[in-house]
Amino acid sequence: MTTYAISQQPSPITRLTMRQRAPVLAAKLVMAAAAGLLALGSHAQESPQDGVYKDRIDWGLLMDLSGPTSASQGVWVNGFQDYMRKINEAGGINGRKINVLAEDNRFNAATDKIAFEKLVGQTPVIAISGMGSSGSQVGLAPTIKAGKVPIVGTYTATKALSEPVTPMVYNGFCGYQQMAQAGVGYYVDNLKLKAPKVVTVAIESAGGKEYHDYVAEAVAKLGGTATHITMKVTAVDVTPQVLEIMAQKPDFITIYGVSNTAILTMKALQQYGLKTPAFGITYLGAPAIFSAMGEQAGANYNFISCFTPGGSDQSAGNRELSAYADKIGRSAMKEDINYVSGWITGQMAAEALVKLGNAPTRAKLVDLLSKGFTVDSKGLAAPIVYTPTNNTGPVVFKLFGYDYAAKKFKAYGDFADYAKYTR
Repeated sequence: MTTYAISQQPSPITRLTMRQRAPVLAAKLVMAAAAGLLALGSHAQESPQDGVYKDRIDWGLLMDLSGPTSASQGVWVNGFQDYMRKINEAGGINGRKINVLAEDNRFNAATDKIAFEKLVGQTPVIAISGMGSSGSQVGLAPTIKAGKVPIVGTYTATKALSEPVTPMVYNGFCGYQQMAQAGVGYYVDNLKLKAPKVVTVAIESAGGKEYHDYVAEAVAKLGGTATHITMKVTAVDVTPQVLEIMAQKPDFITIYGVSNTAILTMKALQQYGLKTPAFGITYLGAPAIFSAMGEQAGANYNFISCFTPGGSDQSAGNRELSAYADKIGRSAMKEDINYVSGWITGQMAAEALVKLGNAPTRAKLVDLLSKGFTVDSKGLAAPIVYTPTNNTGPVVFKLFGYDYAAKKFKAYGDFADYAKYTR
């Protein structure tokens, strides 16, 4: 409450008549009313129902932090949180800190639905990122598209959520279709194949089926065939799958799933004496995966990615990410492609909030994003362009392998070399 000192000297106003006082009093009342309106305007900038408060903005994440895919999704969350931590250390955005509310869905659709409803209404957030379960996306797609909370930067892309284009969803990870196109195209060219024979090894999921369909489409255009071999996400023995691969005799393999999907498959192939080339989806690009495979099995394995692992080149974006990760003790994690993806999604979210000014709301965020925007990560990925009719996200890729001697990732060419495969 503001207090005013009372002057001990006679005020000229005290010597005015009642008629003379009237205009002065009226002017003071107008000034008081104006001050009151300003105060109300400042207070109105808070929108608790949208997760916006005087000193913070709440942003939600829906990811697997303790379930079967937590080894990759948890790292993605670290990347997102670290980018926001860097922003907060620099003073936040328009005077507010960004408060990240990360919900653990344990890769379970029922749990995901509960967590989603919590972030929409119980502990409201201005937007949500992640959505790492393809099954959950399929189930929640109608609710999200008809709702008011935008999904900014998905960790996985599904047709159910992404098609047709909606202003409520923006894919933030490398798309399955482009992964398949770039990976298949590179291997067919590099191995000089005329009618490629390909096997997709995938966990049983909506995303796995969708990815294989894209692989089959890309292979068919090149006059080849593709076979779909599945396994449980919790599989610990892949002998039946490897025996089927041996029977198929493919020119190369592509792997969709979690860390163990790639590790078990490549180690089993090695044990059976097979040196069939293989590439994993972007999520399966982590130093820990190559380490667990071992050099012999890992020599035949690469991954296709729209992101560049931290520390693997000297682009401005990579230097910035690497320096901050080193500073806070994430030196090993920065090489994980999932960390890089989370970091870039954090950048996407932060840049959108900056543009909203000091009175952000869900509705304003949806309107802003729907007009289109570009995320330039300064070399961590090719510029990611979103338009009113295309929210696909990253579409330019390149292949990475692991140099066991140098203990670092190596790229096969540049992003520009692969653009022909995803046009």
